[in-house]
Amino acid sequence: MLLLLACLIVLVSALVQTTIGFGLALIAVPLLVLIDPQMVPAPLIIVSLLQLSISAWKHRADIHWKPLWIALVTRIPGTALAVWLMGRYGIDGIKIVIATSVLLAVAISLFKFEAEPNQRNHAIAGFFSALSGTTTAIGGPPMALLYQNQPADYVRANLSAYFTIGSMISLAGVAMGGFITAQSWVYVAWFVPATLLGTLLGLRLRHRVDAKLIRPAILVLCSASALIVIGQTLLS
Repeated sequence: MLLLLACLIVLVSALVQTTIGFGLALIAVPLLVLIDPQMVPAPLIIVSLLQLSISAWKHRADIHWKPLWIALVTRIPGTALAVWLMGRYGIDGIKIVIATSVLLAVAISLFKFEAEPNQRNHAIAGFFSALSGTTTAIGGPPMALLYQNQPADYVRANLSAYFTIGSMISLAGVAMGGFITAQSWVYVAWFVPATLLGTLLGLRLRHRVDAKLIRPAILVLCSASALIVIGQTLLS
C-alpha cells in the first residue's frame, strides 16, 4: 500500500513538473522520505532524469545553452560537496537538509524575491542547485528563481535542459559515494511507469492549466511536508 502511495506521489509530481517546469522533487521528496528514506535521493534522481529528458526534447527549440553552461560548471563542485555531506552526516542530516531546503524555497517564493538571470547568478544558482539536488533531489528552486519572470515555454525548456545534464552529474556523484543500492533499483522499477504516465499527462495539460492556481497548493503542501520531516527527525 505504501509503495503504491509512493508511485502516486511520483506520478502527480511528474505531472506538475511537466506542466509548470518545476516541482517534481519539491513535492515528492518530503513525502517519499516519510515513507522510506531510501527512496531519495538516488531513485528519484534516476526517474527525474527520465522526465527531464522527455521534457527537454519536447521544448528543445526554446533552449538557450550559453547561460546554462555556466551553471553546469559550478554544479560540479556543488555535487562534490554534497556527496561529502551525505557521507559525513547520514540520513538524519539529509532529512534536515531536505526540510530546510523546502522551507527556504517557500519563504523566497512568498517574499517574491527576484534575481536577474546574469552570469554571476547562474554560477551561484548552479552551485546551490547541485548542493541541494544531490543531497535531497530538490534542486529546482535556485534555478527556477532565475527564470520566474520568463515565458512559460522558456522556463520549461531551460530548466529541463539544465537538470537533465545536472541530474547526470548528481547521479555520478551519488554512485561514486556508494548511495545507489539494490533497493534503489527496486524503487526505480516501480517509479518509472508512474513517471512516464505523469509526464505524458503533463504534456497534454501544460497549456490548459493555470500555474497561478497550482503554485499556492504546492507551497502549502511543501511547507507541511517539511515541518513533518523536521519534527520526525527531532523526535527520532
